[in-house]
Amino acid sequence: MAEVTPIAAASVILLRDGPLEVLMIRRHENRSFAPDVWAFPGGAVEDIDDERGEGIVLNTMRFAAARELVEETGISLGTPLDLERLVWTSHWITPEGLPKRFDTYFFLACVGRDTVTALQASEAVDSIWISPADAVQRHLAGSFPLFFPTLKNLEAIVGFRSSTELIESRRKSEIPTTRPVIVVENGEKKIVLP
Repeated sequence: MAEVTPIAAASVILLRDGPLEVLMIRRHENRSFAPDVWAFPGGAVEDIDDERGEGIVLNTMRFAAARELVEETGISLGTPLDLERLVWTSHWITPEGLPKRFDTYFFLACVGRDTVTALQASEAVDSIWISPADAVQRHLAGSFPLFFPTLKNLEAIVGFRSSTELIESRRKSEIPTTRPVIVVENGEKKIVLP
């Protein structure tokens, strides 16, 4: 099988305070990638994002993340977009050997507790504001299905008390590229960190 080139993509880990919670959407069961799981709003980079990014990869990814957030949830981070509102927190590349791969940048952003979500029905079937710890615990209990990078991003923000504390911890951080791999254990494929 020929190796699949990863598709450039971006996601928003949208936060609100009092207590710290993250917005998760339940992906539609007919999605071609990661169907019927809880995820952060996000998707593939489009030409308009490249144009707005003006050749700066990180800005292209920020525009893509903000556009996808509006398309999937109806939540806008402002017009014109203040790029500094989107703070880069992680970078994941889907393992080799999968039929569809993504090169995804994840960003943190914060909104007020009064923010209203209006889901696009073709993209998501449900949404929830949930603490990162509750999302991880529910996933481990089997009632909250998560894709591997989503789980790991949630685990990385468990323990922070506020969006400000979390965002400031990432603002000047070096962000490594995470490249999970597929291994076979007891005849079953699973994704792990190398």
